[in-house]
Amino acid sequence: MVTAGSIPGTGFYFCVQCGKRTYLEIGTDRLPPCTKCHGTEFKK
Repeated sequence: MVTAGSIPGTGFYFCVQCGKRTYLEIGTDRLPPCTKCHGTEFKK
């Protein structure tokens, strides 16, 4: 489980609450809260 605000590295992350996909292109980017439901927990 990955939480919003962390720096988990590049790749796709899926919101645990609604399933919306978020992609981090740069490995030093912080994972933002879900843009659809504002969830803060993600699966890779």
